[in-house]
Amino acid sequence: MNALYIITIAAFYIWIVRNTLYWVYLWQLKEYRFDRLLAHLRETIQGRDLLFSYLSVIKWGIIIFYAYVVFNEALLLPYQVTVATVFLFQAVLVLKEASLRRLRRPVVTFKTLFLLFCTFFSIGLLFYVALIQQEYLWLLILDRLLPLIIGFFVFFLSFPTRLYQDFVIDSAMKKIKSKKNMLVIGVTGSYGKSSTKDYLAQILSKKFSVAKTPGTNNTPIGVASAILKEMKKDTQIFVAEMGAYRKGEIAELCQIIQPKIGILTAVSSQHLSLFGSLEKLMETKYELIESLPKDGLAFFNGNNKNAEKLYTITKKNKILYKVLSHADKIANRKEADIIATNVVVLKTEIFFDVYLKNKKLSLKAPLLGAQNIENLLPAIYIADYLGMSPAEIKKAVASVFPLPKTMMLHKTLNGAYIVDDTFNVNPDAVIAALRYAKIFKGKKIMVMEPMIELGPNAKKEHYRVGKEVAKVCDYLFLTKKNYYDAVISGILDEGGKCLVKVASPKEIAEYVSHHVGKGDIIIFEGKEAAIALNKIV
Repeated sequence: MNALYIITIAAFYIWIVRNTLYWVYLWQLKEYRFDRLLAHLRETIQGRDLLFSYLSVIKWGIIIFYAYVVFNEALLLPYQVTVATVFLFQAVLVLKEASLRRLRRPVVTFKTLFLLFCTFFSIGLLFYVALIQQEYLWLLILDRLLPLIIGFFVFFLSFPTRLYQDFVIDSAMKKIKSKKNMLVIGVTGSYGKSSTKDYLAQILSKKFSVAKTPGTNNTPIGVASAILKEMKKDTQIFVAEMGAYRKGEIAELCQIIQPKIGILTAVSSQHLSLFGSLEKLMETKYELIESLPKDGLAFFNGNNKNAEKLYTITKKNKILYKVLSHADKIANRKEADIIATNVVVLKTEIFFDVYLKNKKLSLKAPLLGAQNIENLLPAIYIADYLGMSPAEIKKAVASVFPLPKTMMLHKTLNGAYIVDDTFNVNPDAVIAALRYAKIFKGKKIMVMEPMIELGPNAKKEHYRVGKEVAKVCDYLFLTKKNYYDAVISGILDEGGKCLVKVASPKEIAEYVSHHVGKGDIIIFEGKEAAIALNKIV
């Protein structure tokens, strides 16, 4: 074994370790779902680069070129040097990533540890029992096989995982059926469901014993686990967030929890690429309403046109909730069952009036942005429906708090304001954050992760966001190049003067540290933006 080959092996394993960590991280991020992984590979520059980057093309070219080396022994040494150079170059990139702390790693769980162990063992075994004699070529082939090896073990684990999930779900169904007098509320929607669920649980817990699904645990196993862990003997109300990526998944969740009240927050392009069409997406969200019993109660957000369409076709007991502008409050009070108006947005709180039946409630909530009112209205109606007094409701609303990383305000030492909205990113959330930023007088900067899983509407939605950015922002930092042209087009067509740059977390942090001062506001949208935020706060 010569020195060149030893160096090549070392560089190969550095790259393999990095790539294995990344692929397992990516599978975990996409919830081990092939449809979500495929959407990432198809719709994002980063996903396409995993398969078609210049290094990938070079490697495939080197593999194919070996057909010529077989017939010309003089090319063997240059061929080996070329392979060694490729892996050495990649090893240098990995070491640079590590020094900048940019290596992506999965969260440690039994499943991720199992995948890492099986992948490393398989690569080591295949390296030891090489199926071809040319070692350098075999290293390239192993490199190309790595995603397939990891994918095989993800598939292999799906069977025992499903058996375990079925056991947990069955136990949860038995537990929830045993609590016949408990009120179960299901919340679904393209956006706003997590906040709506949390505000509902916070407000009702002031008078009742309430359990809810924690965080974004909105899958069958997540909801079932919450039932087993969070639900106590004295629980009177259970609030479940319900998510879906394909038709039938909301119906599956409804079979588990058997909701009596259903809340549909909105239907938009979020995850449209996984459903294939807006019609299928709407049908999936509507599965919650279809599952309700005859004496159930269905809530619809009247500020979302798709949710309002579903309201009009519903024959069951139904409630439309809506936020109206000041000018509309008198003329249109009859068009919804609960209405909020006279909205005043301050830096750290919102004031608004609610008209409910024959009552008017003047409320205050310590939340950022008018968009939160939509998420509060179902809770206010249900609290009244269950017998909470206006004074109790007012006190409860005044004590609510947002989800972590959802429109949370921080102030820097130099007097600038930072809004952490990195919990999730979707077009409507971005636009809501931009509208909130208007109340600040200083520079307005947004750091945004381009959005994925929007399907055929992706360019249109980024264009729409671009138009709103043009109205508000002085600077926009994108964390990736995805849909850059669509965002720029929106800004230019709106006549905006916002400067746009695709920047690394380090570049963003350095800019904020040196160019942002008292009265300025910086909004961080999406998990990629959180990396930059963590370097600042």
